[in-house]
Amino acid sequence: MTFSYARPTELWLEIPPNLSVESREQSQGFSLSSSSWRAYLNHICYQVFLPWIREEYAPQATMWLKKSALSSVWEFVNGTVVVIGTKRIVLLPTEAIDKDELRVPQEWVDIPSWVGDYYLAVQVNLHEQWLRIWGYTTHQQLKTEGRYDPRNRSYYLDGDDVIRDMKVLWVAQQLCPDEVTRGMVAPLPILPVAQTENLLQRLSNPSVVFPRLAVPFTLWGALLENEDWRSRLYHQRLSEVTPVQVLVNLNRWLENVFDAGWQSLETLSSSSTGLAYSLSRVRGANGFGDSQVQGCKLIDLPAGESVALLVGLTTSADGRISVRIQLHPLPGNRYLPANIKLILRLESKEILQSVEAGGEDNYIQIPRFRCSSEFSFSVQVGLDEFEITEDFLV
Repeated sequence: MTFSYARPTELWLEIPPNLSVESREQSQGFSLSSSSWRAYLNHICYQVFLPWIREEYAPQATMWLKKSALSSVWEFVNGTVVVIGTKRIVLLPTEAIDKDELRVPQEWVDIPSWVGDYYLAVQVNLHEQWLRIWGYTTHQQLKTEGRYDPRNRSYYLDGDDVIRDMKVLWVAQQLCPDEVTRGMVAPLPILPVAQTENLLQRLSNPSVVFPRLAVPFTLWGALLENEDWRSRLYHQRLSEVTPVQVLVNLNRWLENVFDAGWQSLETLSSSSTGLAYSLSRVRGANGFGDSQVQGCKLIDLPAGESVALLVGLTTSADGRISVRIQLHPLPGNRYLPANIKLILRLESKEILQSVEAGGEDNYIQIPRFRCSSEFSFSVQVGLDEFEITEDFLV
């Protein structure tokens, strides 16, 4: 394995060619496609980082959990812990290329036995086969300077506040082993058996797509902290959640890789003369044509009608993704069906925006919004008793 400090502040590590195949095999047993992808990235991350840290700094470095227990974590939460003596390093891999902020799921900050000393921001580039560790922070800094977002239960630290020089971390480990790295964490409740059983039954239900947001954090944290309960919940979801939820990965669209059922607007318009004419109007509709990437999916409605769901993406200067969502009729229909709805929901299923077509609307749209990496949302198209939902991950 090779490594280099491409910049004095960053650590770059090579991903071995055969690791991708191995990681794919290790990321199959999950209830959601997003969980499978999370496991894939985390498996690659620790399989690259652990041998390196053992060779360069800490031969005694180990994984916090056995391999058999890692799946029950990645089913719900992003992150992997490497232990060096009494210090815990939490690796947080993502495909996002921006360094605007570091996001840490609340589980790694507020579950007492999960708390880390150091949190490493890791970018994984699967195309070029490398990962980059561009900065780190401590638990104490997250608790005192981080911004908590209750919508997705995560702590955020601005990129300017992240410690960028990775060499500082290794020097501190050698020269200041007693450095105070952890802040105060409130204890979690001890759950009665009856309440635990009720939680397990509720959260393993297929209708609960995002269990970590479905109950108060004190209950969720107490449940997840117990390895036996966490394992039970993981296996119950595997057996009960069918079919597997598919999340459309918008980051891959920026590399011109579209998910099944989706096509780029250019590909779709070139494959049909009627669509080409119809979609040529779309490009000028309220700036949609200014989007950096434009994807389209055809949705069949009752009574033989169809509509086109369009999603446009633009990378903002601050590293966030700007998203446009529109619904259009197909050639042969001048207007959308009256009363058809376009709804934007958060990961928690809370409705953010909802628009409904009138009798003579040739398209409807969700106002443009910006979001950071690893943000999840859903778009629902509904007409009378019919509805279809597309789930997205930035």
